[in-house]
Amino acid sequence: MHPLSPTVTARTSLLALGFATSVAQAVLLREGMAALGGSELAWGAVLALWLWGMGIGAWVGTRRGGRGFAVVAPGLVPVLAAAGVVLMRAAPALTGTVTGEAATTWRGLWVWAVAVIVPAVVGGWSFPVAAAALSGASGAARAYALESGGAMAGGLVFTFLLAQQGSVTALCVAAGISLAAWLAARDRPWLAVLPLAAGVIVAAPGDRILARAGWRWSGRAGELAAWRETRQQRLEFSTGTPAALFADGRLLASFPDPYRAAPRAHLALLLHPNPTRVLLLGGTADGSVPAMLREPDIRLTVVEEDATLVDLLPVWFGVPLATALADPRVTVVGSDPLRAVRRGGTWDEIVLLDGDPTTLRHDRTRTVEFFRACAGALKKDGVLVVRVGVGDTYLGGVGGRLLAITTATLREAFPRVIAVPGEEVLLVAGREGASLSADPTVLAERWRRRGAIDPEFGPEIIPLLADTGRAAALEAFLAERPAPVNRARHPRAVLLAAALHEARGTPPLLAVARALESGSTVPLLVCLAAVLTVLLVRGARGASLGVEAAAVVGFASMAWWLLLLAGWQATMGSVYAEVGALSAAFMAGLVGGSVVARRRSSTEGGFLPAVLVAGSGVSLLIAAGVPLAWPRATIVPLLLLAGSLTGAAFPAVASLAGRGETRRGAGRGFAADEAGAGVAALAVGLLVLPWAGMAAVGLGIAVLQAGTAVALRLSARGRRI
Repeated sequence: MHPLSPTVTARTSLLALGFATSVAQAVLLREGMAALGGSELAWGAVLALWLWGMGIGAWVGTRRGGRGFAVVAPGLVPVLAAAGVVLMRAAPALTGTVTGEAATTWRGLWVWAVAVIVPAVVGGWSFPVAAAALSGASGAARAYALESGGAMAGGLVFTFLLAQQGSVTALCVAAGISLAAWLAARDRPWLAVLPLAAGVIVAAPGDRILARAGWRWSGRAGELAAWRETRQQRLEFSTGTPAALFADGRLLASFPDPYRAAPRAHLALLLHPNPTRVLLLGGTADGSVPAMLREPDIRLTVVEEDATLVDLLPVWFGVPLATALADPRVTVVGSDPLRAVRRGGTWDEIVLLDGDPTTLRHDRTRTVEFFRACAGALKKDGVLVVRVGVGDTYLGGVGGRLLAITTATLREAFPRVIAVPGEEVLLVAGREGASLSADPTVLAERWRRRGAIDPEFGPEIIPLLADTGRAAALEAFLAERPAPVNRARHPRAVLLAAALHEARGTPPLLAVARALESGSTVPLLVCLAAVLTVLLVRGARGASLGVEAAAVVGFASMAWWLLLLAGWQATMGSVYAEVGALSAAFMAGLVGGSVVARRRSSTEGGFLPAVLVAGSGVSLLIAAGVPLAWPRATIVPLLLLAGSLTGAAFPAVASLAGRGETRRGAGRGFAADEAGAGVAALAVGLLVLPWAGMAAVGLGIAVLQAGTAVALRLSARGRRI
């Protein structure tokens, strides 16, 4: 047996590295979302930490590490990520989270740092070490293409095969494939089956043990009866009565819950004089369906985005809910809410009981575009009921601002809007012909006229649910508080809703969120001007700007990704079902762009500025709203083009950063690229996009890229002189 050549070994290692880091990153992102409450800030923080860890490792790898480490590292990354998963599951206990509360980003940040950075550093470290074996001017480009190809394969395998199997299973498979690649590099491919078999044997018991340990660490009451990873979320179900259902670490529903579910369900239906055809979003698991079916002549279309949850609820919650969902008057649709509203209708009433827009994904059912789609799907006298997770007893802070923005958004789509006070305010919207009333006398008369009978609800409860005095104060507040409209291209509600979720009990953070949402975007312009000034001054002095250009490329590529995915979610629905294909389009562009450009990076000084100018054009297309206007025709091509430009830029920035040395250029260029992408991951999705809007963000990226191109031309001219 003869070991393979260093070049073949390096290629195998880079492919395995891309695969392993892609799966490990996806698992840790998912764990951060699930263990720490599902907030987009959690997603951004974990991704930023991962990218910065990869960047730190790549910088170290420019000088340290041998070929043996590059071969072993792809198998080591999933093992270290598994240790990080244990930390993520233990986060509630480690951060002192109260039972039933999701650990917030701020308290969990140190857990993430330990859990995420260590495997990321190892992954980034091995990249320049492996790239060093690919000699020649195009070595860094070939390394980048191979790593990106492995990452594309890892993303597709995780999305379509591993995501629903559990974190331990996914990491075991990644480790097994990486170890198999190592054995193949040692010219022992016949042993490759052993690590894969070991991974399969360990995976299922490991996931069960971890699930039960995580339940104990969370401090929840009762025992873990069942759990399931779906393509959307992690579901955990408790024993006892009432049974509790948790989704991504947050209490989704208790069943039965007669003291909350039945009153809210009946109140929602009473807000229409005589609803017969009703669309319900977000009430599948909390008992709203059985309560609504106690009213005569009702036909329900229940939309649940997580189709797996629809299958599990009758099994987990038992006969009462199973009977309700199987009732011939009920149609359960496993679909994205945007698609369900556009394909159905016309309805007498649409009831939105889903959560507040704490993320860009959740925001898609709270935009003016969605409310207009609802208006088009309602009858002329139809009514839209929207739950807002804000009580009317205190409206002086972020909660009041969120309620005001949601009300202003509804008024943009409907001529009439009223508010019903409570622990969670209900906003009711309709056209001019709709009969809108929250008067307890009117609602009680509607109940009696329908002849409904429910032991959990009666007309005597209605005055408590629709308090006339509180309603007047609430209406006065909304009349006196003008607010901006929440749009897909400017999701103003996200920052406020995320702050409420993340910062309950932390008034300073709430104050910061409120100030950012209502304040000027001048600080963003100052930051952009400062960065451009530094780049232009350094370029004029003849600095090579390889590291700086790589950081700009990384920032722009991650910002493109976030903006295009936000556009898809706003227009087409959740990206969960299509994320594999969308990721593949971007990664395929990376591979193709780096391969095509690898021979031009060091010989044509104008190539990198031209790539940046082309990228500026992509940014301007996004700023102009092209992805929102024609999503089906443009988003996938733009992802492919964005990936191609990112891949085309890497050989050039690596050449500048390494001054012809493959290992140094690959390490420094990759490190700066990841660092820039990390900044975008943390800032753009949750902060800059809600603060400034898609048009301003796209324009800012375009200016940054064009300015960097000018700086590079100045640099080249200065070096010639």
